[in-house]
Amino acid sequence: MNYIYDILLNFQKEFYDFYEWNNDDEIIHIRKAPIFHINNKDFKIIKNSVIKFNPSFYEKLYNRTEKFKKINVCFLNYVFLISNGKEAMAIKLNKDGLCTHKSSLLLDEEEEIADIASDLKIYTLDYKIIKTNNSLFQTRNEKENIADISSKLKFLYNHKEDEKLKFLYLECFEKTEEDINIIFNKLIEESKSNNKSTLKMIDFFKIINQK
Repeated sequence: MNYIYDILLNFQKEFYDFYEWNNDDEIIHIRKAPIFHINNKDFKIIKNSVIKFNPSFYEKLYNRTEKFKKINVCFLNYVFLISNGKEAMAIKLNKDGLCTHKSSLLLDEEEEIADIASDLKIYTLDYKIIKTNNSLFQTRNEKENIADISSKLKFLYNHKEDEKLKFLYLECFEKTEEDINIIFNKLIEESKSNNKSTLKMIDFFKIINQK
């Protein structure tokens, strides 16, 4: 098994490029991790989809990755790197082989890993697609705004804050509606659009949070 040494990773539930890392993200320092050179098609699928790997592959990875701690190192159960020879990313699996987190790499480290991987034999991964990502062209900030708005809309709906939902509906659609279920469903759908209505919702929740 081939390894990469001394890299920084930032595991998130979705893949974000390194320039979208946040200051409060937990950055982990990896001592060593397995690396696999895979074809470009598989790399794109894994990058942009929810993937589950076959036990015949991931069970061999148990405790193969080491993370630096303050005075020693610890093992990470199912963590590895993949590269198509041009890009690279890290993958974290749960005990059932489901990919739960992904990490990009710093640009210089990604380039070094891609160079190393390109000299390795291409490895055929055994996996299946669980779900494809339908938000490929949204930034991390946009995705987080959508998730935050959705959570707050659900809170208002579940706590019978009908007047606030009706007001927000009027602000977004410039018309009134009395059916609170219609209001809620349309606001949820509109929150995904990243348009002026999304900005109005963000401002609305900022205002009511200040009160």
